[in-house]
Amino acid sequence: MDAQKVAEQILKKVGGPENVHSLVHCMTRLRFTLNDESIVDDEEVKKTQGVLDVMKKNGQYQIIIGNEVGAVYKELNNLGNFGSSDDQPPENKKKQNIFSRVLDVIAGCMAPVIPALIGAAMIKVLLIVLPMIGLLSETSQTYQLLTVIGDGAFYFMPVLIGMSAAKKFGTNQYYAASIALILLHPDFISFMGDASKAGETVRFFNLIPVTDATYAYSVIPIILSVWLLSYIEPLVDKITPAITKNFLKPMLVLLITVPIVMVIVGPIGAIIGEGLSDVVFMIHDYLGFIAVGLIAGVFPFIVITGMHHAFTPVKLSAIAQTGYEAFISIAELCSNMAQGAASLAVSIKSKNKDLKQTAGSSAFSALLAGITEPALYGVTLRLKKPMLGACIGAAAGGLVGGLFQLKSFGVATPAIVTIPQYIEDDRAITLLYVIITMLVTIVISFIATYIIGFEDIPSNDGEEEENDENKEQHTKYALNTGIKIGSPAEGCVISLKEVNDQTFSNELLGKGIAVVPDKGEIVAPFDGRIDVFFETGHAIGLKSESGVELLIHVGLDTVNLEGKYFTPKKEAGEMVKKGETLLAFDIDKIKAAGYDVTTPIIVTNSNEFMDIVGQEKEKVEKLESILTIV
Repeated sequence: MDAQKVAEQILKKVGGPENVHSLVHCMTRLRFTLNDESIVDDEEVKKTQGVLDVMKKNGQYQIIIGNEVGAVYKELNNLGNFGSSDDQPPENKKKQNIFSRVLDVIAGCMAPVIPALIGAAMIKVLLIVLPMIGLLSETSQTYQLLTVIGDGAFYFMPVLIGMSAAKKFGTNQYYAASIALILLHPDFISFMGDASKAGETVRFFNLIPVTDATYAYSVIPIILSVWLLSYIEPLVDKITPAITKNFLKPMLVLLITVPIVMVIVGPIGAIIGEGLSDVVFMIHDYLGFIAVGLIAGVFPFIVITGMHHAFTPVKLSAIAQTGYEAFISIAELCSNMAQGAASLAVSIKSKNKDLKQTAGSSAFSALLAGITEPALYGVTLRLKKPMLGACIGAAAGGLVGGLFQLKSFGVATPAIVTIPQYIEDDRAITLLYVIITMLVTIVISFIATYIIGFEDIPSNDGEEEENDENKEQHTKYALNTGIKIGSPAEGCVISLKEVNDQTFSNELLGKGIAVVPDKGEIVAPFDGRIDVFFETGHAIGLKSESGVELLIHVGLDTVNLEGKYFTPKKEAGEMVKKGETLLAFDIDKIKAAGYDVTTPIIVTNSNEFMDIVGQEKEKVEKLESILTIV
């Protein structure tokens, strides 16, 4: 990479030096604070050689470069001497409008809860399949127990979302969970229900009316309640004398928050949730099957904006009220299938070996498992024209699904493996309907993409020579029986897909795993050398004796802390032994500052290996194996 040339192109495309308020960088990204983001053409920036992607987050215009970011940053400063600034330009503050904030909050609160909901939804899928094939009776005790397991996460979803929202708003998770549990308490539900049936109104102190509302399966009421909690808790903390804080503060927090939630916030949240559902149902009732086709056709763009998270409460509300959802879920199914089919067409038609492989694996994950991020960001959106083919196919499939009046009885990710959630108990023919809908979507998307075509990505100059030069090294890696990489921290191991950052979750920097640490210590996972130790201490680049290049990135967006709470124990260039402490950090203060401490562990030279397999674990000790590299 010619860092100077890349820097010149980037600076020109972001509006020149006069549009740059400040510039910093982390291990992989240039983080611009621009005076006016509206004048920047994102697609033009993405076309720049050396640029992997563009993101807009926390008021920053982030350009993802990868391992060469330091060199590009240096050249940019040579061109403009931007330095950095803590001050955000007022223009950027204005651009974080209320709509964007609401979407960000809903997405941030829902994302951590999704795995639990998917797990419960898949159990519901089993409850459809097993009786259908005669392996389980609907009258059996086993069926009843499995029903409870499948319903639990949905019924008590406000508890899960409450804890997630507490993390988002920076307040106590257990206060949040307590509020949700109070709203779901059987005595409270029974008390309010009995009063409602009798035509009576429950009142606080015989004066303030408490509105009867249903909170099971709900989303909006608990998010609003935790938002309120985030203001009440610090206020109570300020007014509570230190000597009484351990007992008086918790009592006051609940005594102030819960009545306000019961009287005002909870009912308002319920009304908003029902309003969203009513709007969606009204569109469906007015346009019928055409609405399904329209939403299916534009669903990829809804995903890109993050608005698809706003539909989650609507789907859950519909299933809670009627037992099924017949609009958004069908459109989403067609959109997922279309992304997979369009990627498959690209894989077959492209002459670029890397693109064929990327598109092929993206197609597989989208079609089989409904995971569309690799297809959306890595293929269709990247090449543009395949996105048109996918939209055409999704719209066609949505029209067919709408005509068949398909329904979804669960919220598992729409894909081939979750077909059973679209089958009605008393209408076996719905299995045929959903298969036809998916086939129509896949076939039309594939044909449309193949005919419309796309501008193929040319192979990099000198690629063949590089492959020849490294052939011996690649063979050495390919023949080994597995390089084991130990965890650099204690904690919980999660998939990269669960990391709330597209750069890591979409594997733009390489494959790997992520650790949610319990303690503030990072140790060397193998014998090797520290190639890079970022000056803010939040990220380390290592190279093992076997040639594995590993990035350990402590937390998300923690570069903004500018080294605060991080204490490096080693320096770049040092040789280290497995188990040696590389970094200490104050995990509690980082969390209190509002940062996610999830730590991606990325093999940055992933393309030099046959496969990289991560091992998700609920609890991992330091140096316990979490990655196997073949």
